[in-house]
Amino acid sequence: MTESTFARKGSRLLISDRFANVPLINHFGQAVRFRDDLVNGRAMIINTMYTNCDGTCPGTSARLQQLRDDLSPLFGRKLVIVSISIDPAEDSPRVLREYAAGFDADMPRADRCEWHFLTGAVAAIEELRRSLGFYDLDPKVDADRTRHAAMLQFGNPNADRWAALPSALRKPLLLEAIRRVCGFTFEQRYGIPG
Repeated sequence: MTESTFARKGSRLLISDRFANVPLINHFGQAVRFRDDLVNGRAMIINTMYTNCDGTCPGTSARLQQLRDDLSPLFGRKLVIVSISIDPAEDSPRVLREYAAGFDADMPRADRCEWHFLTGAVAAIEELRRSLGFYDLDPKVDADRTRHAAMLQFGNPNADRWAALPSALRKPLLLEAIRRVCGFTFEQRYGIPG
């Protein structure tokens, strides 16, 4: 990808401009493009996972469910959670929807921020995963799906603020970091009415 293919805000490239705008399918069976449909104008929490993981994925999804419950009243539809399957061959939209049901994310809810579980072509997932920085520099470790990190990447593309933290970090610390980075308003960022 060359610099000219990136969207620009003024003359400055944004971090999110580097995220692959690949076609994907969410757990509702809807076709989406990553940047166009999910990044545009909203704060985000992003993770990688797969449904038959015996390691950190269920715990990370449970933590995301808690964060969603806590952050939805503050952010509403201005925040989206995106869980990207790193096993697209097994994780069809139907399988992802069944998995999402275990975390109260199988149906859209007006009182909660959106949560998309995404799958797609192997090449698209790989391009997206790498553009987001969800890879290991050691090719052997990177090739072993069971050794993926339980990280949450979060940010506000409008403000060009991004960070990543382990999903196992204590929930109050995660909430504070996500609010500070993702918030659009003073109250969202600091918990103090503006």
